[in-house]
Amino acid sequence: MKVNEKIDEFKRKSKSCGLKVTPQRIAVYREILSRKDHPSAEELYESLKGKIEGISLTTVYRTLSNLEKVGLIQRVPTLKDKVRYDARVEPHSHFICLNCGKIYDLDLIPEIDRERVKHIGEPLSCSAVCYGICRECRVEKA
Repeated sequence: MKVNEKIDEFKRKSKSCGLKVTPQRIAVYREILSRKDHPSAEELYESLKGKIEGISLTTVYRTLSNLEKVGLIQRVPTLKDKVRYDARVEPHSHFICLNCGKIYDLDLIPEIDRERVKHIGEPLSCSAVCYGICRECRVEKA
């Protein structure tokens, strides 16, 4: 789906949930759509603060929370305290470098053995997070 189509989807979902569609919210979503580095709220704010009037870190946090609630972004689990976000919401996994902290998308979708987890509940999705040292960091160390 193209960026403008995703923005239109954002507008529809926002309106159906009773959320105002503001220039700041559109800017946050457009920014996260344009990035592949799984940014934090702080990183998004830093990239937008000089471009968008009236943007604040609080606005970015609230927008990310709303985007997550309506299913347009997802959190990426990390070992560090900072929450990272991904606009790619279709099932996939991640590789996280323990040295530099970069997060890479993996087109790896683990299968759920529903019989083995049915005593716990009904799984809705499953993803894997691989931790290691990325190629760039390995080359630097060598």
